[in-house]
Amino acid sequence: MLNLETRCTAKLTEGSDPTETSSTCVMKIPLRCLFVLVTVGLLVAAPVAFMPVAPTVASPDSDAVGDPPPLFIPPPPSGDEELEPPLQAHIIEYEVQLGDTMWDIAAEYSTDPESLAVINEMENWNRLQPGETVRVLTISGLLHRADPDDTVEGIAERYQIDARDLIAVNHLRPGDELSVGQELILPHARPEQDTVLAARGELFQWPLQGRITSYFGYRWGRMHSGIDIAAPHGTPIEASRAGRVTFAGWRGGYGQLIILDHGDGKTSWYAHLSSMSVGAGQLVDRGQVIGHVGTTGRSTGPHLHFEIRVHDDPRNPLDYLP
Repeated sequence: MLNLETRCTAKLTEGSDPTETSSTCVMKIPLRCLFVLVTVGLLVAAPVAFMPVAPTVASPDSDAVGDPPPLFIPPPPSGDEELEPPLQAHIIEYEVQLGDTMWDIAAEYSTDPESLAVINEMENWNRLQPGETVRVLTISGLLHRADPDDTVEGIAERYQIDARDLIAVNHLRPGDELSVGQELILPHARPEQDTVLAARGELFQWPLQGRITSYFGYRWGRMHSGIDIAAPHGTPIEASRAGRVTFAGWRGGYGQLIILDHGDGKTSWYAHLSSMSVGAGQLVDRGQVIGHVGTTGRSTGPHLHFEIRVHDDPRNPLDYLP
């Protein structure tokens, strides 16, 4: 500012018309000073403009614009929200309709045919009859009737299921004692493989009780294609598995022979019969009496010659019998 004032004074001394010169100085001094002030102001203000500004902490009663938003706390769940329902199941009685299969019934009630067959103690689930009543469990699982020593924990361990599910689906409480004969739903329990095969009609059973007098394999230099089961003359012989009679009559050394076709490449043969209770083309169930023990054909005494064949190839029956 001193330099500017000196220049202005010198100009007043040199001028011929003080009034005019003074007027000129008055006009020039503010412009120059303004330029200097603006330049200096910008230099001073620039760093301040880019300095970080500390956040303002508002008082609880402050309504100033720019206050930080309040902390969001989610509301507690309302009764209208959908929660996962507890495990539920019940038993219904279904009347079989014409054309129904176990797969159809199981799919309709979100279960599986194996469980349905075991629950209903079916010997062959392919033999459903219209009008027949089937008990259906509306969840994959089994039924169990409590024995005297049964406990919830013991049943859960035996069937490898969660004891909490067992309690929930049967409306029990922890520590409840079970009544003898009480029917329990076993959610997600799986039947044993042999039980499933039997229900499907795929498991062979012994055709009669007796002593094995000759086994499968070579005997006296020739192949013995089955087993011989000794039993008194006239003892009933049962179908080892459900199937269709493809032969019932006399065949050489077999004597009176019945052959059952089980539909999966397997057949069973019953020889040396004294009498036959079924005929060709007839469908028979597992355990149904089809004939009686005799000595017809090449036989040294009353017994049943029993064979199991796979695609007509004789196999050891003991590999298929329980």
